[in-house]
Amino acid sequence: FMSRFAAKWILRNTIISKESLTPEFSLRLITEASPLWMSTPDACPLIDPYWAFYWPGGQSLTRFLLDNVDAVRGSAVLDFGAGCGSASLACLASGSSRILVNDIDQNALLATRLNLKLNKMSERKSIQYTSTNLLDSMNVHDMIRNLYKGIPQKSRILLLGDMFYDSDFADTVFTWLRRVKEEFGVRILVGDPDRHPLTEKMILQGYATPFNKTRVASYALPGYVTREHYGFTSAHVYEIDF
Repeated sequence: FMSRFAAKWILRNTIISKESLTPEFSLRLITEASPLWMSTPDACPLIDPYWAFYWPGGQSLTRFLLDNVDAVRGSAVLDFGAGCGSASLACLASGSSRILVNDIDQNALLATRLNLKLNKMSERKSIQYTSTNLLDSMNVHDMIRNLYKGIPQKSRILLLGDMFYDSDFADTVFTWLRRVKEEFGVRILVGDPDRHPLTEKMILQGYATPFNKTRVASYALPGYVTREHYGFTSAHVYEIDF
C-alpha cells in the first residue's frame, strides 16, 4: 500500500525535467519550478526525499558514464546510494551487464524505477534493487559478491554520488570501500562538487582509512544547477584507491 501511495505522490508532485548535465534523460524531480521547492518538510509525506533532487555529484558522475561507454559496457555496477537512479540509467544505456541499485530509502528505488519507465528503458533481468544497508556488516555483503561473480576485475564498478557531506559518515564509507576494493578490485568512481569531507586537508588527515583520489573528469554546472545546489559552480568525478 505504501509503495502505491508513494508512487502516486511522486507522479503528482514532481516535475519532469531535462535541465541538467544529462539532457539525454528526463527525471522526475523537485526543482525551482516545483511548488514544493520553497515548502516546509511537512508538505511532503515522504521522509527526506533526497532522491527527488538531482545533486551535482550525481550529475557529473552520470555525465561521465554516458561519455565513457567503453569503460561501462559489459560491466557489473553497484550504484550505492542511488538517489534518483540517474547513474543506473546511464549504465543501462551504456551496456552494463549487471546493475545493483542500492539505497536505504525504498522510495529512492521506487523513483529509480519510475525514471527508468519515463525514459522507456525496460527493467531487464540485469537490474536488481536493494534497500539493505550495505555498511551495516563488517563483512562484504553476499549481494555484492553475487554481483561481481564471473565478471572480469576491470569491469567491476562501484559508484557513489554526493555521499561525502559528513566527515563521520565519510570515514565509515571509506573503511567499507577499502574492504570491497580489497576483495573485488573494483573501480570506485565518486561524483562530488568538492564538499569539505572530500577536500579539506585537516579532515582528510583524520580519516581512519587513508585513500588516494584521482580526478578523471570535471564539469561546469549550468546556472540553474548552481542556484539549486548551494552555489557550487562545478562538479567532478574522482577515482578512489587505497
